[in-house]
Amino acid sequence: MTEDELKQFKAALSITAVAADLGVPLVRGRCRCFFPQRHSHNDRTPSVSFSEERGTFRCWVCDDVRGDVISLVQIVKNCSFVEALNWLKETYHFLLPGNSRAANRPEARVASNSGRPVPNPPAQGNAVASRVAVRDAERDAALEYHSPEPVKELVSEDERKKIILSFLKMLSPVDKTPAAAYLARRRIYKPIWDKMLLRTITDYGALNNKLKETYDLEVLKYVGLFSEKGNLRYYKHPLFFPYLDAKRRSFYFQARAIDSTVVPKELNLRGTVPYPYNVSALDQRPGWVYLCEGVVDTLTFLGQGIAAIGIPGVRSFKTEWLPLFKNKSVVLCLDKDEAGRSGTEYLQSVFAQSGIRTVVLGEGLESLNSSMKEGDDINSWFGGKK
Repeated sequence: MTEDELKQFKAALSITAVAADLGVPLVRGRCRCFFPQRHSHNDRTPSVSFSEERGTFRCWVCDDVRGDVISLVQIVKNCSFVEALNWLKETYHFLLPGNSRAANRPEARVASNSGRPVPNPPAQGNAVASRVAVRDAERDAALEYHSPEPVKELVSEDERKKIILSFLKMLSPVDKTPAAAYLARRRIYKPIWDKMLLRTITDYGALNNKLKETYDLEVLKYVGLFSEKGNLRYYKHPLFFPYLDAKRRSFYFQARAIDSTVVPKELNLRGTVPYPYNVSALDQRPGWVYLCEGVVDTLTFLGQGIAAIGIPGVRSFKTEWLPLFKNKSVVLCLDKDEAGRSGTEYLQSVFAQSGIRTVVLGEGLESLNSSMKEGDDINSWFGGKK
């Protein structure tokens, strides 16, 4: 597997789906640390968070418990990088570039009673290998992760949804706010703000206090609205894009920074993305739909009267969404950069396997002056400014 193929394969994997297949008990994108003995009260309040969009995880206490989907497999299965990659290739062979099942021969021996890969013994006299073996043995003894204690749900799923709805109702319309000026610079105007129920924070301190007065702090942390330090997470991300369902309710959202110096520019609600942005465009009726990388590009198309949906990133696209595209043909409108091209190739493969027709926006028209230039996204192509 080449470096580009590895990048494409990792981009196709959902880290939360892999975690579930590994038996990691995720609740709202969090779990207890794999090394609870390092934490007070055995990490009673889960310290490991997962980012579906970035494909990463990290423990907020243990500096060495972090990484990508391969690192996750290494920690949970206590195996090498090669063994972890082989496991992923065997388990998700249908996501391999070209959809060709690799002829993998795992190097690890498997313990008959646990299913955990057992590292090959180090060569005699190799001090480094010996230290690695000791470290692995200590980790093996500490994990105790094959029958984990479920993370306690502080509130039910229905109650969590009610809290998210209540939070969004506390936000303000974007009219006559800095968020409105930001959207206007991107050529996204009031009819779209109102249609998609865009909202903003106008008084962070007041909202922060109101939430603390209304809900228990631990519940706010559990739901994902508050940080571990006990404050509303969206201090630098005041513009909100609710993901509306068929009844125009929202139980998931993305927050956006309007200051171009803020990194990252988007901050999602913790947990997995339930469906594409503007899912109502996937109405099962025959026709075309434009698939964009990000909410802003989607709003740009909607402002032009074009049916569009958005995904936070290629990594967040889920194969279980494919039935939503019944009777649709898809125009792929990802960014004009290396990541966008790699993502386009992946999505073409995924849709083709389900018999869904795709075309790439502007394909064959690259020589025209009006075509997207390197580094462009849909919004900048339409003349939007940062």
